Amino acid sequence: MKTAKGILYIITAFVIVSCKKETEETTPQVTVNGYTSVTDFLSKNTPVMQTYTISGVSGGSITSPQGTIINIPANAFLTQAGIPVTGVVTIQFKDIYKKSDMVLADMSTMTNFSSPLKSCGEFFIKALSNNSALILDAGKRITVSQPGALTGGLDSINVMQAFIQQDTLGQFGGWSPAPADSVFYSASNYIFSLYQFNAPVDTGSWCNSDNSTYFSAYPQTTLTLMPNDNVNSYGTEVFLVFKNISSMVHVYYEQFSSKFPYYYAPQGLQCTLVAIGVKNGVVYSSFNPITITANQSVNFTLSPTTTSAFITQLNALN
Repeated sequence: MKTAKGILYIITAFVIVSCKKETEETTPQVTVNGYTSVTDFLSKNTPVMQTYTISGVSGGSITSPQGTIINIPANAFLTQAGIPVTGVVTIQFKDIYKKSDMVLADMSTMTNFSSPLKSCGEFFIKALSNNSALILDAGKRITVSQPGALTGGLDSINVMQAFIQQDTLGQFGGWSPAPADSVFYSASNYIFSLYQFNAPVDTGSWCNSDNSTYFSAYPQTTLTLMPNDNVNSYGTEVFLVFKNISSMVHVYYEQFSSKFPYYYAPQGLQCTLVAIGVKNGVVYSSFNPITITANQSVNFTLSPTTTSAFITQLNALN
């Protein structure tokens, strides 16, 4: 009798241990990173701002880690009071080519009216002297040489245009044509000519070389992205990353419908719905491949992940 009870005890213990082991092996391992929101997550993983110094008198040439070349002419800068700058000038610069960086910087390629653009490179630039933002002198231009290879090669001639974004209080509102600036071609680069900084200069200037006609070949439709989770609990943000095209759009939540509608989706193209949320310091995400069809609705569910796993999946979309 004792032997039978002993055997039963051993079997029961084995089953409990086995179930526990199986549960541990199948339960996703998540990390509490201490992120307070999606905005906090993005700000801590955004591409790094580069800082350089040049002479205000002689100007100079700067090459970013990605190969962007910034040429600054002599005597290019004035203080906001109109006084020529003769001392050291600090240049803050950030260039974005990869779609993963567009997501992490939350710098989508869409117009002020939310229609998509094909980008050959976005960049941020700001000039300072004694910690005060500067302006460009009349007739001076900064040229920014953007390697076409980083966004899939050069498009046909005369389709790339200069666009600017006024980054007011950190809010991105889309890109507007920059009539004062221009984009030209070299053998392998686009050359963005910047003649004036965006106002107010204290916030710096975001610029973009864009093909605004690329998506006109595809009929537009409404793509409705429907969350299966409580958006307010996760602070969910949603992006569409297009396949084989240097383009990404941020799709914003519509509170009254509890959905993420995008009214300018190009039919027939492939993209990936990338959703990210943060709850109790844990990152959640969803990656859903889509081929866009007319008046399409797509449901998505967030799952716990880690920072490294999310960025690895995101990089795979480049």
